[in-house]
Amino acid sequence: MTGLLSRVGAFFFESADAPGPAAVPRAAAPAAAPAEAAVLGAPGAVVAVAAACAGELRARSRSAAALLCIWRPAGASAPAPEPAADVPPARSPAGATTPGAGRIAARLVAHELPATACGRLAWLALASEAEAAAAQFRRCRSVAGVPLVIAVAGARPPEFEPLLAELDLCVAVLPADVDSALRDLVVATLPARRHAVAAPVPPGPPRWAAIAGLARLRSLPEVEP
Repeated sequence: MTGLLSRVGAFFFESADAPGPAAVPRAAAPAAAPAEAAVLGAPGAVVAVAAACAGELRARSRSAAALLCIWRPAGASAPAPEPAADVPPARSPAGATTPGAGRIAARLVAHELPATACGRLAWLALASEAEAAAAQFRRCRSVAGVPLVIAVAGARPPEFEPLLAELDLCVAVLPADVDSALRDLVVATLPARRHAVAAPVPPGPPRWAAIAGLARLRSLPEVEP
């Protein structure tokens, strides 16, 4: 009887602050890897489309910035207003930039990757030698932590094929009125997991907005990194 009374008393009089069973913490869901894409096309058109692609991936992931890497073969120059390879490290090539893009550029510079920042994008001009450029891009993948796009401004070298095949998306820049047979042929040869075709960004304000990371390439298919 005494045991029964003790249990009844405990029910009514035990402090409400008495600790209960410890809750088992739930494991946090692993963060999705940032999306990665390649944009291939003519040197005069590919960079603006790649910047718009980076802007789209940045917006979809709600990231503060995205990184755009540009590869040009030896002897090719960067037409204005695109960032040039000789811009000093960690300095915006075109004025104002966001804190997020500035942080990404500074992070890359700390790893001896001479990045710059412009608008909402960090920029890196890759080495003209294809093997060195592929190695630089792989380092960016491990350091940046944000959506990442490589613009291939010219015929893609064989050294890029294994790298491009690992990416989530590959975009070919073709004129809007391109012959459908040529379009299908180009798409059939694209690496990466998913493919898309985009027309060049018109000159003037649309291109300026793309370079600053303010434009979005909304026609991109959904990417599952």
